[in-house]
Amino acid sequence: MRKRFTVLFMALILALSSFTGLYAEEKAKTAGQLIREAKAQIKEVSVQDVKKMMDNKEKVVFLDVRDKEEYDKGHLPGAIHMSRGLLDFHIQELIEDRDTKIVTI
Repeated sequence: MRKRFTVLFMALILALSSFTGLYAEEKAKTAGQLIREAKAQIKEVSVQDVKKMMDNKEKVVFLDVRDKEEYDKGHLPGAIHMSRGLLDFHIQELIEDRDTKIVTI
């Protein structure tokens, strides 16, 4: 019985150490890998697509990340301006619903 317990215990330790190794490997991604993964999830849309969204009154946030001067010269009605440098820090404050469709300009 003791031998069986020892074997099961060792198997459990081995399984946990393998899982921990995989988890650590998964966490240690390079900046380039993270950027590629993010870009793979981004869908580019055309001006015509944006016009359709506006015409269909889709629930979408237009996030304008251009310089303030460019935004002031002209922007989509209802667009939110946020410089790219601040975006990472404040996106959660602007858009709380993670399922919201966001179009960046």
